[in-house]
Amino acid sequence: MRKTFVALAAVAGAATFVSGPSQAAAVAIGAKASTLGLGAEATIGINDYLNLRVPFNTFSYDYDDKDGGDVAYEGKLKLNSFGAQLDVHPFKGSFYLSGGLFANSNKINALARSTDASEAYEVGDSDYYTDPNDPLALRGRIDFKKTVPYLGLGWGNAIQGDSNFYFRFELGAYFQGAPKIELTPSGSATTGPNGTGDRFTVGDGSAVDQQFQAEVETERADLEDDTDDYKIYPVVGLALGWRFKL
Repeated sequence: MRKTFVALAAVAGAATFVSGPSQAAAVAIGAKASTLGLGAEATIGINDYLNLRVPFNTFSYDYDDKDGGDVAYEGKLKLNSFGAQLDVHPFKGSFYLSGGLFANSNKINALARSTDASEAYEVGDSDYYTDPNDPLALRGRIDFKKTVPYLGLGWGNAIQGDSNFYFRFELGAYFQGAPKIELTPSGSATTGPNGTGDRFTVGDGSAVDQQFQAEVETERADLEDDTDDYKIYPVVGLALGWRFKL
């Protein structure tokens, strides 16, 4: 990936060298929608080949299934990112290559709460049964790298064009790294259905609780293994905006 950034920088440098006098100063403002969320962008023209773009993205989605059976699920996806991109238009036209860095606050929060003392709640490699008076629950949080490199390509030029209106389409890769997962248990449970077996409360330090905590760590490690393939997040986006020629 470092070689790719070096190549992009070389293209940008060459474009700056051959462009001659820079274009008249111009700015553009647009609205955008992508797999990173909804947002806005501001673009400043540097010369005929280079544009500096500052995008902001945000989106949230809540999931709530409290009537889905023996386990109630709640979740929230939060997308928030802010960055700076250098768009290189090697032919002065609509086609461009883009590279940048983002401040990334994307995260996922989730909660799974067992509601039926007769049904097993699998944690790691073991089954547990909730105490209805103090339901067993797992609260999860998924975070990603706070600073994320980005590479992409697209079609559209926010600065160059005959009209004030512009349209842009982009494909890219958001190098967010492997997700970091935290699991926090709470509540009470037994090792058998309907209050049978050994009873424990999360954090009480008993032998059963210690075994349960080990199973929680197994569950967390399994989830990290399952999500390891999401180091690169695909980006597909559209933008519509207005250019102001000065």
